[in-house]
Amino acid sequence: MYNIDNCVLIRKTSIFPNNNIVETPIHGQAYAFGSSSILGDALSEKLREKYKGMNELLEELRKYDIYYETYRRTIHFTINGIVSNSLYGQFNYPYAIIEPLKHHINEKSLLGLRVEDTYFIDDIKLSNEAIILVPEEEVVELEERYDFTNLNIKTYKGNIEDKIKEILIELGYDFFIVNDHGYRDGLDSNTKDAEMYNFIYEYSKEHGISQAKHFNSDINHEDQMTRLEEGEKIDLEHLNYLLNSGLVSNELIEKINNLLDNRMYYKKDFNKLMSELIDEIGLDNLLILTNEFNKTKVEERNLRIEKNKRL
Repeated sequence: MYNIDNCVLIRKTSIFPNNNIVETPIHGQAYAFGSSSILGDALSEKLREKYKGMNELLEELRKYDIYYETYRRTIHFTINGIVSNSLYGQFNYPYAIIEPLKHHINEKSLLGLRVEDTYFIDDIKLSNEAIILVPEEEVVELEERYDFTNLNIKTYKGNIEDKIKEILIELGYDFFIVNDHGYRDGLDSNTKDAEMYNFIYEYSKEHGISQAKHFNSDINHEDQMTRLEEGEKIDLEHLNYLLNSGLVSNELIEKINNLLDNRMYYKKDFNKLMSELIDEIGLDNLLILTNEFNKTKVEERNLRIEKNKRL
């Protein structure tokens, strides 16, 4: 029979947990780059004229992606397992965190307890039992940037999933493969997967911890709405950055501004204006300006994060 001491939290991530703290995206350095919803269609058409192969086209399009903040208030873990890259072909993150669940089961920020998605609505401080996995080739660089004194760092070569499994087995934990609904194997049969799944389910009921999926939660809905709103602001900031570059005629600026608020109703006409905008600026200058814009947004975010940490 399983108990809380048999459970371990696992998180694959692209953000190194400095000072043993796992930060929510809005508190940390998380941001992403994506296609501008305003320029996207016109830019695709322009590049399609130059790049006929789909892979080549997509690679070139990504160079023009713009900065977006990853607005999410929650951090997520699996229990005794991972979502396999071989199942989904994604989540190829360089770092992993392995942490006994017992250290966080009573935290007020714990909002959901599920084997495939246990999540918190605030940063969490890792215990002295936590293990942080990093690629062997990055250790020297990371030690120059972060204080490793109180961190339990283990390195790996090759597949991070294999190393996670190896460490769990060494520590005496059972290891499972996770999918969107729980453990991949054996939930309807008399297996260790089913036993662990049932333990977590019963434990959550006994201790009043929600088993609701994050996907269906109000928090996720609110965060999605905020991401849409913030994304719209970034799209408009990027457009204004281009319009104020000195490379766009006053006549075209006026046409764009006159149609901007109603662009969804006159999509074809607006896309035509975006095509003219790209022609006036030129693809090379568009790339330079977009990179400048992205650098400015990253610097603004980092300054804001550092200021908030000092408060």
